[in-house]
Amino acid sequence: MGNRGNCKIERTVTLALFLLSVAVLAGFVPIGVGPFRGFVEDKLRGMGADSVSIGGVSVVLFRGLRVKEVATYKRISDKGDCYRMRVESVDVRCNLVGATAAIAVNPSVFKADRDVFREAYERPFELLGDISGAIASLRPVKKIALRGVDIGFTGKGNPGVSVSGADVVLGRSVGSALAGSVNVRETVIPALAKVDDLSLNISVDDKSLGITNGVGAVFGGKLRMNLSIDARQTKILSGEVSVSALDLRTFCAETGFTPGGVTGKADVEARIDGGSPIRLDSVKAKGRVTVTNLTATDLALQKTPIVVQFSRDLRLLRFSEVKGGFVLAGGRLNFREITGVGDVLKFRSSGWVGLDGKLSQNFEGEFSGGFVAGLPKLVRNSLEKTEGGGGRFKCVIDGAFHNPRVKVDRSVYDRAIGGFFRDIFK
Repeated sequence: MGNRGNCKIERTVTLALFLLSVAVLAGFVPIGVGPFRGFVEDKLRGMGADSVSIGGVSVVLFRGLRVKEVATYKRISDKGDCYRMRVESVDVRCNLVGATAAIAVNPSVFKADRDVFREAYERPFELLGDISGAIASLRPVKKIALRGVDIGFTGKGNPGVSVSGADVVLGRSVGSALAGSVNVRETVIPALAKVDDLSLNISVDDKSLGITNGVGAVFGGKLRMNLSIDARQTKILSGEVSVSALDLRTFCAETGFTPGGVTGKADVEARIDGGSPIRLDSVKAKGRVTVTNLTATDLALQKTPIVVQFSRDLRLLRFSEVKGGFVLAGGRLNFREITGVGDVLKFRSSGWVGLDGKLSQNFEGEFSGGFVAGLPKLVRNSLEKTEGGGGRFKCVIDGAFHNPRVKVDRSVYDRAIGGFFRDIFK
């Protein structure tokens, strides 16, 4: 009888240990959840996605869940505005039991009665604040990681901003804030910039987004930035952005900024004082630009009739340095003064250059004595003589980079005509 009792106790203990082992393993070993995949897809459609595809969902009770191979599409308008997003994996580190309990207590945290996908297109920073606030209210959620994110926007049928190979990691920070890092293999903003290997630290709450230690490669140069953004009003509160050793040949080739050939290295630094991060023409900033070893060949300005008539040798110009301070406002870089030092020409200019390629500059130039000596006599007479045999002139340059106009100051014509008659009646 005693042996039978011992066997029952032994079997009971063994069964209990087995059940406990199963419970422990269930808490730490991934379990594929097929039906949950359809549930997630339906939820994403309910939040505004036009189409959703998910490769799989796995759950680890005490660590969280992983969603793999997420692909979504959203049409914004019938005019062709849309975007596609693909994510290799989404990992949410949390105690699922606790998270489920928190959502049960407050079901409105992730309610699907708003078009979140449209909001991501129209007001991304404000939505990011909303999401941060929602996640922060779920204390069991400790960390979120998105791997291999690709997003491609299309505006009115034309490719827009695209992001490729992005990894985002966010964890709980002080108070209701989330903090983490972002690494992006490639970001393309058509006709403006292509940034490679961008990395930055971010902190986000329901009111603001902070970007620090941002570093990337742009047109052969190095980009650095720090920004503070008001998520609710979608405006930049403050920030600093700089680019060092930007390659002008690469910049012009990839943006189509100006016809002709340009080489040289540019350093740009700016303090940003306001504006929207998604509307460049609204940004307000003050800064300085310095270009070294600049060469300009057959630019539209160098092909204007008056420049060609003056001297065909001006089709190639070299400058050891061009620099100037600027104020960015209303989509225009306003220069109080730009100065340039070259072997043939040195100049100073003031006016503005628009982000749309338009410009207006009051230009004062001075040719070297060696260059002036090789000019026809009538042309030499049109220049104001300087020490060393050089010649000075004034003009206004306006229009656009692709189609500029040069209006020579009246004094140039007066000197040319006066010199012509002086030569006749000598």
